[in-house]
Amino acid sequence: MANLFEIVLDEISKILSEEDYRGEHSAPSADSAAPLYDATNAFGDDIYGPDAVRFFGTHSPYDGYSVSIIQYARNKPHKQIKIYRAVPKVITNQEKIIDYENRKKTILKTGRLPRDVTNWSNSSEYYDWLDDELKRLKSEPETTEEKVRINNGDWVTINLQYAKEHGQRHLNNYRILTKTVTANQLFTDGNSIHEWGYNIS
Repeated sequence: MANLFEIVLDEISKILSEEDYRGEHSAPSADSAAPLYDATNAFGDDIYGPDAVRFFGTHSPYDGYSVSIIQYARNKPHKQIKIYRAVPKVITNQEKIIDYENRKKTILKTGRLPRDVTNWSNSSEYYDWLDDELKRLKSEPETTEEKVRINNGDWVTINLQYAKEHGQRHLNNYRILTKTVTANQLFTDGNSIHEWGYNIS
């Protein structure tokens, strides 16, 4: 049975990992920011004008797309909007098993180490290690992995290209989560036409 110290440490660890997932600062919410369907309080009336990309863009090729979404959602709080979030990719045991089996096949076919393996010099030793790892992974009980999803209070983007760029810049290995929400669930503090807070208060 865990003692009080271990329980407290476990709770602190959960809080810290949730904060890592969310990012360095909290996303805008209904009580502190402008909703997507009326971004005037964050950007001014110019966000709905013909020069919005020039005034609020980041000189990215996808600025026009984000502006078009903002303008499209104007005065439409229930308009459906697709949102995106880049998150670290979690590799399951089953994915590891498939990868390791493919690596063994490569060694048997070519007699060499796979190209991305740099910390082994001997293919037969690496093959034996893969074999041991496969036995270990297959003997472990099946676990139901908690599904990673977009959560209330997360930073999100209305632009898939922006999400991909964020993943490439800030995460070694990532995947893109997506969800369809309504314009009255997305909020901005006016710092970016691409970044929004998802809030279902």
